[in-house]
Amino acid sequence: MTVRQVIELAKSSEANGLPAATKDSSILGFINLGLLELYKRFTLRVEEWVIALEDDVSYYTAPDGFMWIVAAYGEVSMDSVEEVNVLPVNEEDNPLSINTVGWNKIQVPLSVTGAYVSIIYAATPEKWYTEADMDATINMPPQMIDALLAYIGWKANSSISAEGQSEGSVWYQRFEASCNNVLVKGFTNNNDMFMNHRISMRGFV
Repeated sequence: MTVRQVIELAKSSEANGLPAATKDSSILGFINLGLLELYKRFTLRVEEWVIALEDDVSYYTAPDGFMWIVAAYGEVSMDSVEEVNVLPVNEEDNPLSINTVGWNKIQVPLSVTGAYVSIIYAATPEKWYTEADMDATINMPPQMIDALLAYIGWKANSSISAEGQSEGSVWYQRFEASCNNVLVKGFTNNNDMFMNHRISMRGFV
């Protein structure tokens, strides 16, 4: 579904008759915020970050769009042979754990050997849509369009009077219900979204 189509749907339903419906830019802002919220709730985009380990360096700055670590892999020496193994993530008492220490920083313990560590991470939406993107297809599963429209309804109503705040609460409840429906019906599985992701860079396979 394109940006234009979502805006037209919102104008005729969730934002119908509201000030936000008079400006495409207002609904665009709600679309972008709604997508960000959905990407935070569901692992809709995964990326790989290959870290070239440096001597005596433990902290590394994550790339733009990083939200959280989904999985980590590293080279581990087994009987004098380097193998790629899954590394623990955010396990406080594990000396090999890759830890998130800030919103854009991770710690790779010096006890982790090998030349590289591969981080599979959940990422933010690829772009922030503008009025130049009206005919662009929104990168989101079609099963989530109801949730996105409900989010737009919440924001459009909450931005006006106290009466709108009350109506906004109704739309927020619909947004929550739509998100729960996605989970219940198994449209997306946060634990499996990355299972087919292959680590191919820098010798990782």
